[in-house]
Amino acid sequence: MSINGIINTSLSGLFTNQAAIQATSNNIANVNTEGYSRVRVETEANTLQGQSAGVMISDIKRVVDQFLETALRTSTSNLSEVTVQREFHDRLQGILGDPASDSSLAARMDQIYQAMADLALNPADVLRRQQMLSEIGSFADQVNLYHNQIQSLRGEASTQMAETVTAINTTLQRIDSLNPLLVRAYSLGEESGGLEGQLALALGDLAEMIDVKIERTAAGGVKIATSDGYPLLDTSLFQLEYDAPGIVEAGTTFPTIDVYRVNDNLEQISSTADLTPHIRSGKLKGLMEMRDNQLVDLSVTLGELSARVMDQFNAIQNKFSAVPAPNTLEGKQTYVDGAHPTGFTGQTTFAVVDGSNNQLVNSVTIDFSAYPDFNAAVAAVNAALGADGSLALTNGVMSFTASNAANGVVIADVEADPSDRAGRGFSHFFGMNDLLSADRPGIYETGLDGTEDHNLGAAEAIEFEVQDALGRQLATISVGTTGTTFNDMIAELNNVGGLGAYFSFTLQGDGQLTYQETASYDGLSLKVVNDTTDLGSTGVTFTGAFGIGDKHRVEAARDVTVNEDIVSDPNLLSLAVFDATGAVGDVVLTDGDQRGALAFQSLETSLVAFDSAGELKGSNVTLGQYVARFLGNAGLQARRVQDLEEDNLELKQEVEARNSAVSGVNMDEELANLVVYQNAYGAAARVLSSVQGLYDDLLSIV
Repeated sequence: MSINGIINTSLSGLFTNQAAIQATSNNIANVNTEGYSRVRVETEANTLQGQSAGVMISDIKRVVDQFLETALRTSTSNLSEVTVQREFHDRLQGILGDPASDSSLAARMDQIYQAMADLALNPADVLRRQQMLSEIGSFADQVNLYHNQIQSLRGEASTQMAETVTAINTTLQRIDSLNPLLVRAYSLGEESGGLEGQLALALGDLAEMIDVKIERTAAGGVKIATSDGYPLLDTSLFQLEYDAPGIVEAGTTFPTIDVYRVNDNLEQISSTADLTPHIRSGKLKGLMEMRDNQLVDLSVTLGELSARVMDQFNAIQNKFSAVPAPNTLEGKQTYVDGAHPTGFTGQTTFAVVDGSNNQLVNSVTIDFSAYPDFNAAVAAVNAALGADGSLALTNGVMSFTASNAANGVVIADVEADPSDRAGRGFSHFFGMNDLLSADRPGIYETGLDGTEDHNLGAAEAIEFEVQDALGRQLATISVGTTGTTFNDMIAELNNVGGLGAYFSFTLQGDGQLTYQETASYDGLSLKVVNDTTDLGSTGVTFTGAFGIGDKHRVEAARDVTVNEDIVSDPNLLSLAVFDATGAVGDVVLTDGDQRGALAFQSLETSLVAFDSAGELKGSNVTLGQYVARFLGNAGLQARRVQDLEEDNLELKQEVEARNSAVSGVNMDEELANLVVYQNAYGAAARVLSSVQGLYDDLLSIV
């Protein structure tokens, strides 16, 4: 080998080991840098015309395990998803409070029962009546608080979704800006450990927010897609868009998370698509799960609880009478018009009572089986009472008024043959003397028969949206007014060319309209987008009458209030039994009658039929037991998410440890490498020094 060849060989050794020392120093300097993966200098023999010509750097590689990096991103997404859910459940548990505390919903129910027991001892005591009404009001306030806070949490989840979408866009832009730098470094063979570290950090941030799949390009850059393959960054950049509603209520329709391609100036250059069904994990998925599922399930359960409590209390308030009787009883808004069949069996007495002496002025007992519709029954009552009182049904609202302002009115079922429509007496069904009310009744045993006329207008329609378990919109279906009866409308709902392809609707014997998925689908949800129907000009929509969609059930816990008239005058609390055997002039109501108070007290042990709501299956339990189930289910959800977080945290830590063992900087190993490279550099330098001596000898000869 010539002297020049020796020089070139020693120089290659110097340069190569110098680069290796530089890479090692970078590794040591970044020993505590998050996301940094150590680099390794790979060398190979340099040959010229078949002759060895020293050494050269073949590559400077990040030491990574692609499988572990993918697993780490996946575990990061999964952990982030359940962590944000746990945070929301922690806040919800703070709202619900300790079930054992005196301020919990269960404690407030117990306090109502205690007040009822005290009232039964002395029903005429106004202070005891006020105490009972106060405890019921406190319970109602607590229900309202829970409802409002759950909807507030849904709104917070939606707001955080918008913030997360903005952060995703920023991170994608950051990665997009790194791509050309990585491509340049790769094409020039430059060391790119720093750039790769920045990329790894950005990808880690992105994985916390949304599940991603990474593909390295042949040029050295990256392509990013969701785990199911929807692109977020390929030949150009994609951006997400989500406009969070300002106010969130039970019926709020949330916009989709849209995605579109942009140019270098971030200007949209493609049509938008719905990214929602492609989001499988990450913080964004966790927020969607809270907003659309877990919090909704809890609010539906709360609505079912509120609806049954109101129904039970109102049943007793409507069964008994106040002393003295009120001058007017006015019911709630219903879907019933005068031309409808009454749907009642049994008998009810309509009476007018002297307000001063509680003596009977006039009465009539109606056997509903004798009257074809409400118009006929109302006319019969008015004919019998004459100038003493009047019954009226106006736009779905029933009212009963004594003509003389000094008199009162009583509606009482005949004990041996009480009126009944879907399990409720006449006064209870129309809410003539309700103690509690809310934004929605929450009870949808309508008592309607499929052969009855629906009295809908020809131009009225309902717009439904069908979504699958992943939140993808499968169809938007409009159902217009069809035929003349409820059976005709239900047949249209079951039309397999429309909604019937996804759901099967059935009108139960008690008038409930139930629906379930057809055999071809699983995990579908049905949303009412818009309903312009009006049953018999009552202002009640078709979906509102039957409670179709979660909105109606949820809002049974919204604005729950105790009748203001009764709160102002506790004597209007109905505790007395009307004496149906009394003749005109006889005393038919007795102040201090404890039978109504005892009926209220019996609610503590009475079994109530609850429908399935959220995660709670239908069951026959007491009101107090269902309160405990509601609170227990909320706690169970919180515990379940906490367990998932702990499991995913352990998994992530294990993956991180294994990934660090491969990619992390080991100081002992780096120091050992440094010694090797330093010795090799020194040896190459000595060779070069020896060659310089040979040149000096040659020059001295010359």
